[in-house]
Amino acid sequence: MSNMNILVIGNGFDLAHELPTKYVDFLEWIKAEYALYSNLREETLDLPECHIDWAIKKFPSKIEVKQLDSRKKQLEVWENMKGNFWVNYFLNSSELLEENWIDFEKVIFKIIQSIDLDMREKDFNGQIEQLSNYYLRENFLYKEFDKLFTNEEGERGGKQEITYKKLRDILYEDLNKLIRSFEIYLCSYVPAIDYGKISPDIEGIQCDKVLSFNYTDTYMRLYDPEKKLEYDYIHGKANIDNTVDTNNMVLGIDEYLPDDRKNRDVEFIAFKKFYQRIHKQTGCKYKEWVDKIIDNKRDVENGLDNVSFGRIAFEKYLNKGKGHYLYIFGHSLDITDRDILCDLILNDNVYTTIFYHNKKVMGQQVANLVKVIGQDELIKRTGGSTKTIEFKQQQDMIPVDEKYNIGYQKILKEFVL
Repeated sequence: MSNMNILVIGNGFDLAHELPTKYVDFLEWIKAEYALYSNLREETLDLPECHIDWAIKKFPSKIEVKQLDSRKKQLEVWENMKGNFWVNYFLNSSELLEENWIDFEKVIFKIIQSIDLDMREKDFNGQIEQLSNYYLRENFLYKEFDKLFTNEEGERGGKQEITYKKLRDILYEDLNKLIRSFEIYLCSYVPAIDYGKISPDIEGIQCDKVLSFNYTDTYMRLYDPEKKLEYDYIHGKANIDNTVDTNNMVLGIDEYLPDDRKNRDVEFIAFKKFYQRIHKQTGCKYKEWVDKIIDNKRDVENGLDNVSFGRIAFEKYLNKGKGHYLYIFGHSLDITDRDILCDLILNDNVYTTIFYHNKKVMGQQVANLVKVIGQDELIKRTGGSTKTIEFKQQQDMIPVDEKYNIGYQKILKEFVL
């Protein structure tokens, strides 16, 4: 089997290409959409900086109705945002507004875990007795739920009728609407931005497989327009033609329950990443790649007559270009993706190069990698004859037109030689 060159990319890849794919960028767009909605529908929405002048200044060429693929898509966004708990929480929570960035997954984790703790040893189908999260209790439960739940005569039932299950279902429905709105943003606004620069590091990698933790197809657009490579969008891929029901983007939390509860208490399983991957059928092509890597290692071991075969032999094997190469760009190496990273990195016939933006980022990546593979494993794999992991600082991005000049010079040099 020929060696594989696998590129793993995270959101830092899109950010390096100056694309506004952070959650805070999406929230700014949502605020602009709110402003447009208020202006056209003559409704007032209580959100910070939510006015048409601000929106036009923030998104000067994108605030018109034609910014989306169709009026229908814009109406879909508006309907998804109206009364959406997560949208209102992200935009109005005083705690979150003090931050310069927002991690949706950590916020969702905090909310879901708080509800789980509130209802522990209580009836999931019984009425809510307490909610420890202040915003959930004061700004959603009391103000919104008594509007949503009514009796047969159309009279408001009040909070006595609200169960933990109803609360769970509303939050999950609103999360799916939020994810779909994020998908529309990624498919309508982000691709309209000019790709002004490319990465010489990425250009220099002759990869044949791409494992993307992103929802966007930035790599394909810039580096593989002929679509020759094999892709695995492990968290799903944004598609403008989707709906709330067909969307396959994974945006959730990791397992937080202890072993004695995680296989028994499944009331909030739909919020968890592993469940969403299975339910949304994102696929796991990388598993096939890993199987081939393992099979290749076994074949090499069986084919070597030297009984002392070990790490040094593998090092020679790698130096001859017979091993497999893993490149990680724009990924924080957070423990939330531990299972995937371990499957790829912890193979002795895989040489891993981890790109970092600066020393501060590298320090965080090292710390995260300790959580992923352990301190002893990291020390062993970053030095000496057992080295399989290397950290490499990213080169500066270059203008797209310079890319073509570099390519021309390379062809000319090869022709002259």
